[in-house]
Amino acid sequence: MPRALRARALVGLAVFSIVVISSFSYSYQLKNLISYASRPLWDKPDGPTTILAHYHADGVLPDANLCALHGWEARTAEPEVWDAVLFTTELDLLEIRWNELDAVVDKFFILENNVTFTGRAKPEDFALHRTRFAKFEHKIVYKSLAGSIPPDSEPFVVEGKHRGAMTGLLREHLSSTKNGRNPLVIFSDTDEIPAAHTIRLLKKCAFATPLHLRMRTFLYSFEWPYGDTSWRAQVHDWSVTLTNYGHSMQSDVALADAGWHCSFCFRYIDEFVTKMQGYSHADRIGGVKEILRPSHIQEVICKGKDIFNMLPEAYTYKDLISLMNLEPSRSMVGLPRFLVQNAQRFRFLLPGGCKREDRPDDLE
Repeated sequence: MPRALRARALVGLAVFSIVVISSFSYSYQLKNLISYASRPLWDKPDGPTTILAHYHADGVLPDANLCALHGWEARTAEPEVWDAVLFTTELDLLEIRWNELDAVVDKFFILENNVTFTGRAKPEDFALHRTRFAKFEHKIVYKSLAGSIPPDSEPFVVEGKHRGAMTGLLREHLSSTKNGRNPLVIFSDTDEIPAAHTIRLLKKCAFATPLHLRMRTFLYSFEWPYGDTSWRAQVHDWSVTLTNYGHSMQSDVALADAGWHCSFCFRYIDEFVTKMQGYSHADRIGGVKEILRPSHIQEVICKGKDIFNMLPEAYTYKDLISLMNLEPSRSMVGLPRFLVQNAQRFRFLLPGGCKREDRPDDLE
């Protein structure tokens, strides 16, 4: 049999096997194994395909020359910047985020609910610990959604209603800008932290809006680098057009190395469980309750393995194998400034700090 024909036959057999097994299987993990193992054969990456080179050096402030290096013109006046996040439990990452952005952001918008996207009850952690963020109080615009969004069987629908509520909250404050110009607005999840120098650059330079922020990704802590393809964070210039607060692809352009996406970077074991059961991808549990056990969670954190026992979402077999066998990093260069300045407080985010703890009673 000719080589090309034999290859087509093997691919056909693989596809047929996927269809048959998927038809009779109710295991999310098994379907994931089949789908993700074959993904390099049939899928391609999503997200922006035009990645702009990002120029930055310590001590070099944005000016007309740096704007030109990025292909942009310098602004005649810098706009306000608003940072907007939906909040669940990420108190530590929120503190790191707001300290990183404090010098370049004028208002911090934060919205939380007393239930997760899947309808599970949760405390309003920000409201309960708001005094922790007292230094930012003059910039905070907070709203609770408790009781305002009816439950739905589809978590992505509920997530969309939360994002719609954030759009409304942002637009309510448009008349409050200091210079009469609509602001730049950062759309990103709490764990997608833009670098301050990135936002300082975008304040100075008139970029084409909206602009996605491509970020270095980390799993569980900054010890486990997970690539640099996170792209859902974005900045919108609302002086050009009003857009809705979203988390999907809005343009084909992203700025390289614009911040950090620290996924599942929690201090307490129960925070992992809350996210696993409460966010839009909660179906990844797939009925396998064992993956919610603290012993399992602790094990994967220290080994850099997937918390749902799933294969990575990869589009080449080289990347698939690499992400299945993460190597811990010893380079902690270029981290958020506040994290480095308070390394002992945030030891769980750094090398050697993988052991997690239960939440103290006084933080319940």
